[in-house]
Formats: sequence, structure tokens, C-alpha cells
Amino acid sequence: MNMTELFDSLERGLKQAVAHADNTKKARTKKIMITELPTYTAKDIKAFRQKVELTQSAFAELMGISVKTVEAWESGRNNPNGSASRLLQLIEANPEVFMDELTIDNEAILQ
Repeated sequence: MNMTELFDSLERGLKQAVAHADNTKKARTKKIMITELPTYTAKDIKAFRQKVELTQSAFAELMGISVKTVEAWESGRNNPNGSASRLLQLIEANPEVFMDELTIDNEAILQ
């Protein structure tokens, strides 16, 4: 987006905000339903990690958590919190996207 397009977009947004504040235009709204927060067992978490072929250490790094946390989850001593459960939900739904976005292919590193 170039500077002119950016300015035009900001100007349109500002005009819409002013019109909404003046009650001359109704703001667009979008209603969504959020799925229930999933719960995962120790077996589930280990299966996710193994599905993406990562060690506990590598999985912890990708999740942004400590290895001790992964160990606790996989042993059943602890459970993922809300945001971690959502991330696990995304991994479960599409592990390929997770790996593509958060890793660098070894072949790409060697080139």
C-alpha cells in the first residue's frame, strides 16, 4: 500500500467514525460465535507434538513455553491455560500450517 492509498484509507475510516459519532451513519457490526475452549489430555498433547515430529524442547520453543511446562502437560501434572489451549486447537486443526509458519525448512537453511 503506497502513501496515497494509506491516506485515503485513513481518511475514509475517520469520516466513518465521525459519522457514527454524530449518529448520521450506523457502524457495521459482525456477530460471531466463539467455539468452546477445548480441554486436552496428556495423551492428546503428546500426540500433537509427535504428529508434528518435534521433541519436547522444540515443541516448547514453538509454543513459547518452557520444556518443564510441556513435560507437566504430557505427564498430566498440569493442563494448558486458555491461550495455550487455543493454540493447541489450531495445531490440531491444521498442523501443516503451524509448522510452515513457525519453522524454517532445513533445506532452505543449507542453501
